Amino acid sequence: MAPEAYAHARFVDMFLAQNRRAQFGLLLAAGLVAWLCWGATGSWLAWAWLGLAVSITGLRYLYTEAWVRAAATAQGRTQRIVTVLVVNGLLMAAPLVGFERLSQLERAALSIILLATATASVATTSGFRSVFVAYTAPMLLPLALAWALVAQLDGSGAELGLAGLVLFFQLFLLSVGQQAAAMFQEATQFRFGEQALNRQLAMALEEAGEANRAKTQFLAAASHDLRQPIHSMNVLVAALGLRELPPEARGIVDLLGSVNQSLSRQLETLLDMSKLDAGVVGVERSRQALAPLLQSHHAATAPVAAELGLKLLLDLGPDAASLHADTDGTLLLRVLSNLTDNALKFTPSGGTVRLALRREGELALLQISDTGIGIPAGEQTRVFREFYQVGNVERDRLKGLGLGLSIVQRLCRLLGIELGLTSTRGVGTEVSLQLPLCAASTEAGAASAPPGAARTVAPGLHVLVVDDEVLVRQSMALLLQGLGCVVRLADKVEDAAGLAAAGPVELVLCDLRLRGGDTGLDAIAAVRRHRPAALAVLITGDTAPDRMQEARAAGIPLLYKPVQLETLLDVLPASRPAAASG
Repeated sequence: MAPEAYAHARFVDMFLAQNRRAQFGLLLAAGLVAWLCWGATGSWLAWAWLGLAVSITGLRYLYTEAWVRAAATAQGRTQRIVTVLVVNGLLMAAPLVGFERLSQLERAALSIILLATATASVATTSGFRSVFVAYTAPMLLPLALAWALVAQLDGSGAELGLAGLVLFFQLFLLSVGQQAAAMFQEATQFRFGEQALNRQLAMALEEAGEANRAKTQFLAAASHDLRQPIHSMNVLVAALGLRELPPEARGIVDLLGSVNQSLSRQLETLLDMSKLDAGVVGVERSRQALAPLLQSHHAATAPVAAELGLKLLLDLGPDAASLHADTDGTLLLRVLSNLTDNALKFTPSGGTVRLALRREGELALLQISDTGIGIPAGEQTRVFREFYQVGNVERDRLKGLGLGLSIVQRLCRLLGIELGLTSTRGVGTEVSLQLPLCAASTEAGAASAPPGAARTVAPGLHVLVVDDEVLVRQSMALLLQGLGCVVRLADKVEDAAGLAAAGPVELVLCDLRLRGGDTGLDAIAAVRRHRPAALAVLITGDTAPDRMQEARAAGIPLLYKPVQLETLLDVLPASRPAAASG
């Protein structure tokens, strides 16, 4: 819509919004005029005129909006408003026919009523010249003419002066109307520009949303394609690790395992972002003692800091042992790990990283500070963006992907933790986490297996591996056979169902996305029709949010490629499930 058409449309909307209210003022003015004329002449014509005024006003009240809006264009609607106001103006001027029969006081009263009605129209017409003149000219020009005729009859110069004053007032109102019109035009142009900017902003937001969705889809696709071969490498390295090897070969296998773990960590970071985007990160809150969690984290990370030539200090406040928070300990530990890793990466050898815990009122304050390179003031709001890193323009992969702080920010929002950052270039950085405190629990926690407890696999466990990638199937077979399992392989739902019908299946390790539109859920359902007691685990390299939500809704354990040996051992049963091999 062009600015001129928009201005006409806005005027029509404003006029019609005021139209019905304005009729009450016109009725009051018409009543005063009729009473004045009847008092001066005693003629029934005064009341007949009032009846006509009431009829026209009623018609205008009921039908003006529908008639005006029926016009095809905004300018056409404006022209219909002009027609309505011309009729109203002529109606109000009709009593001037008997102007000479009124006394001077009555003529003055009638003139005041008409002038007041014309003045009020400046607001209702917003100074639109054609509309304003259509209403005021039929009233004020006859009024000036009436005074001039009275002056000619009476031979009085005063009446002639009043005629001139009425004409002057008409011109004055026209000038005021032009100013009102200018203000209205300026306001509508501003509003038009504002709406145009809003449309542009909406388009930009939509484009940004599309770009974000495209990014998520790209990451999911790229991650899936990379995970397949890395998963196979992981499994093959683990299978080699189970065999007796000469020292030289063992060194190569260990080095290959380290390289593969580095690649796996990069993909796990991408997976974390995808899971957060998908909204499938579950929060399992419990009463968490913060000091033991921080001590455990310090103990696990101190050797890494020592290898980098850094000091990792633990600073527990005097009341740290009593600090408990209702939170998810696993996710909170992930936040601490990301922040500590970040501090270690950007602190030069010989520096210090400090982990601190203290109470501040009703809050627990966790701080991770370092004596590293610091963050310039202009960069501090950007470090939480995805793939953004300060001082890593060469994209050194040892410094990660630039997702750690973005993951931290999202996890803090999920846990209700207030995240703060202060930093000075060349001095260091401090990140703070504020958690609401809760009372310590008096109940003893359930005993858990000690770290590093040996995990065993049920000897002769019958495992069915379902995956449409031949390398994945073969590498999984080598690893599982090395663990003492009896392994059978399938690449589609029909084959999996046939193998389950032909022989025992105690555990199904199944890819989530298979060829031909089938899913691992379909394969598991087909197997369980023959082996209802079979355990099942989904393994996927697909990080698309909808896929994650689908797997989570099914209630089947989900592992993400590449799968480490320790993770796989966690899901392999140490004893056979009852009736699984039926």
